[in-house]
Amino acid sequence: MTSAKTRKPPTPVMWAVVIWGVLAVAPLAIVLVALIQGAPQLLLFALLTALPGSIAWGLWQGNRGARFCGIFFGFMTLGLGILMILLLAVPRSSRVWFTPWLYEEDG
Repeated sequence: MTSAKTRKPPTPVMWAVVIWGVLAVAPLAIVLVALIQGAPQLLLFALLTALPGSIAWGLWQGNRGARFCGIFFGFMTLGLGILMILLLAVPRSSRVWFTPWLYEEDG
């Protein structure tokens, strides 16, 4: 029996984690380049990495709040919101990842 902490998320959730992870890393890379070029005022721009980074981390852990935030903040851009619905709410494997107690079979 594997514990919940050693389980690996299903493929649709992993794709959502990758998407939110890229959205977290891209602004961070821009900030690092700006700091190297001598523009410390752009350091506040690094705060933009906190939201997508925390969503990606929460999705990986199976946090239902992160699932909601991933879908909700995805609708800031319509395409990303639809993609998050298709990845996090439609597949059965994703629904089981976030609410396993609803799909447990009584043996």
